[in-house]
Parts: sequence; C-alpha cells; structure tokens
Amino acid sequence: MKTTKILFLLGTVAAFSCHQGQQTATTNTDPVKAVPLKGNTCYMKILGKDTMLLQLSFLDSVATATLVYNYFEKDKNTGEMKGILHNGIIRGKYTFFSEGISSTRPVIFKLSDNKAYEALPDNMDSQGIPVFNNNNNLLKFDSIPLVESPCK
Repeated sequence: MKTTKILFLLGTVAAFSCHQGQQTATTNTDPVKAVPLKGNTCYMKILGKDTMLLQLSFLDSVATATLVYNYFEKDKNTGEMKGILHNGIIRGKYTFFSEGISSTRPVIFKLSDNKAYEALPDNMDSQGIPVFNNNNNLLKFDSIPLVESPCK
C-alpha cells in the first residue's frame, strides 16, 4: 500500500512538473512579439468612395487607436478604440460620434503582414451591437484588409 501511495505521489509530481513546463513554453513563444510594436502605425482601406482609417499605438499589449469610417452618403464615424493585443489580434472597444451622438461597440482587428483585417460579427444583439465569437480561431475577417500607409 505504501509503495502504491509513493508511486502515485511521484506520478503526480512528474505530471505537475510537465504541465508547468508547458505553460512556460506557451508564454515564452507568444506571437505578439512578432507584431511590430512601434510608435504609430497607420492603415487605410479605400473601396470606391468609402474610406476607413486606423491609426494604432501600443504600450506593451495595450492598443489605442483613432478609427474613422467614412462611407459614401452615410454619416462619418470618428472615434477612439482601446483594446488588448494578443496573438496578433486586437479585441477592443470603439467609442465614436455619429450625428452628434456618442456610441460604443466592440471591434476586433487581426494584424498580419503590414495589414489589418477587421473581424466580421457573428450576429447583432437586440440593440444592434455586433456580437463576436470569444474564440479567436473561430473569428471571420473581412477579405479586403486595411493596408499599412504613412500616418498623416
């Protein structure tokens, strides 16, 4: 009986040690380091008469941005986004003005190869607020990215 308990304890300690090593490896290989966290980075998308501008700044993994949606014959939305960068994906909150009214909604961007891809919501809630999947692997992104451009 004592031998069984000792073997059980040794097995538990070994399993715990392996689990701890895996956590450290995951933390150290975080792809966030692959995304350049330099001063301001600007992105732009122009489709016909519609434009979208994103000017990002980072402090560690905290992202702040000016975000402008200027769609032809629609009200211009100008505001600020604040979010967290993890594994190349920024999940944030966009606070903007449109028709003189302040609104807030979630936004998600994936940064890859000097491009920013905006996530497409899975659906809208009862108040018209976009709802996104909590699992980054299941997010859908716009196929036409914002492309890095000189900041103005």
